[in-house]
Amino acid sequence: MELTSPTQDTMSQTMAPSFSKFNDLPPELRIKIWQTAMPEARTVVVKSPYAPKDDAPPSLEEALVHTDGPTKTWTSNTPIPALLHVNAEARHEASKRYQLALSVGQHQPRIYVDFTRDTIFLGSSELKPECSSLWSKTNDMEKIERLAVVPEGAWRVLRWKKIDFDRLQKLTFVHDTEKLKLGPTMELVEDKAQDEAEELVERIEQAQRLPEPEATEAPLENEMKQRMQAARDELETLMMVLPTTWEKEPIISTAVFA
Repeated sequence: MELTSPTQDTMSQTMAPSFSKFNDLPPELRIKIWQTAMPEARTVVVKSPYAPKDDAPPSLEEALVHTDGPTKTWTSNTPIPALLHVNAEARHEASKRYQLALSVGQHQPRIYVDFTRDTIFLGSSELKPECSSLWSKTNDMEKIERLAVVPEGAWRVLRWKKIDFDRLQKLTFVHDTEKLKLGPTMELVEDKAQDEAEELVERIEQAQRLPEPEATEAPLENEMKQRMQAARDELETLMMVLPTTWEKEPIISTAVFA
């Protein structure tokens, strides 16, 4: 006969797949659990209504958004935070962070955003000239703190409307998106911070001046150097056409999607 130790019994109990007594916990403890379960900072991919709809919506709520008519407004395939669908208590806590935003004109907003943590990504389709009429009517742009754009044509969105970007803290240039199909859970992988990158570039340039013939630049460092230089060039262009002046210039970084 096989004996089961008290330790094994305890482990099997703690590994139960559900916790039926959750609602019996004190409210303040449940709230802390909901707060701990909040998603990490996300990259919210904004989708143009003119872009081809070749992806299946990842949820019923998003399916309804995609089938309610030809409304010209922004959507996103970034998953809606799960806590908004659990129960009223979880939704209440999640709503303290996430709000429906980035509507066009009087249309209902369809994208959940935590402006304090999420990064808003605008791809090539969203920066095309046909979207200029949408950007001129887009709400909540002044709330964006983290913005990611493709380098080419990024100046358009900042030229179309005199936007108050005083809250903008970080501007990320995303490279190598031309042939990339952006799924609902894409993550940005950033290069080093600008100061660190400049220090690295300086070390690389110093190494290149050394007489040793073996001293060569690592491929990844070379790619990062090129992206950072492209970001600096793009920023100079943006500052020439930007219709308003930042009180504090945002941090500039470069990244690729993983």
